[in-house]
Amino acid sequence: MPSYESQKGIGLIEVVIAILIFGLGITAALRTVPDSNRAAMRAQNLTMATNLAQEKIEGLMGAPFADADLAAGSHVDAGNPLGRIYTRTWTVTDNVPIPDMKQVVVTVTFLGAGNDNAVSLTTYLTPRR
Repeated sequence: MPSYESQKGIGLIEVVIAILIFGLGITAALRTVPDSNRAAMRAQNLTMATNLAQEKIEGLMGAPFADADLAAGSHVDAGNPLGRIYTRTWTVTDNVPIPDMKQVVVTVTFLGAGNDNAVSLTTYLTPRR
């Protein structure tokens, strides 16, 4: 009769432990998916908001200095909401930081779960462009 103690192989307990460790690893990896999806969506929203703000600044830079869109005060984009998510506004302040200069601050806000869901870009314009 052969001795069972001398035979080598993998027992049922080792297989169960290996499956348990593998399962824990997969569970931990899957728990990161919602966080990474949320971070990717936030990055996409920030990128799009920055592009929309930059697009408006470039349009305002090409407008005549006396254009209605460059009048002092707050302005709202007629196309709001942009892409059903973004809202673009801008504020023009005359004689800042020096006389005969305009400060233009374009702000794009977007729907999001956090408090930090806006991008603001600032530029300064003079009549000599």
